[in-house]
Amino acid sequence: MKKIALFFVMSYGLLYAASSNSLMYQLYQKGEYTAACEVGFTHLKAFQSNEGYLSLYAFACLKADQLDRLVTPIALLSNSTEARANASYFAMVLFQKELLVHALYDNYPLKSIKLPVSSHLLSRVFSLYCANPQAGAAVKEYADPTNAHQTYKLYPLEVKGKKTIAIDEYYDKILTLHHIY
Repeated sequence: MKKIALFFVMSYGLLYAASSNSLMYQLYQKGEYTAACEVGFTHLKAFQSNEGYLSLYAFACLKADQLDRLVTPIALLSNSTEARANASYFAMVLFQKELLVHALYDNYPLKSIKLPVSSHLLSRVFSLYCANPQAGAAVKEYADPTNAHQTYKLYPLEVKGKKTIAIDEYYDKILTLHHIY
């Protein structure tokens, strides 16, 4: 009887874990990145060795602007070539965020720093900031070099006592997206 009960508990646990993995994937596919990041975080411990799960969770959190949640996947994605590439990408974006926070709050110069640039908004703004830090301006304004209609504003922001940054996206001077990192 104990074996049957143990089998039932383990089967239920595996089924529940598989359904949470499926739910996170479905949410991600629908563009519900914040919800996917939350589901991923809730079940992270059960999937620590599943690099596909970790990568999907990290990409969801990246798209949801929850960059601080990238730390665990960065540390755990190490077994395959693809996993290490993903970990490097997440680490680069998180590093760029931390450097921007350091620069905006502590006047740390970034002009001489050369890092790869990705298509992620924060990475693109990091590159624009390094090229033109606009010393003295509280809000840094940048034009997208590939789209004349697109501009960005970068500025420091304190949320719940934590010093962080925000990037606002504008299209033809109309605010389209507000990101808090």
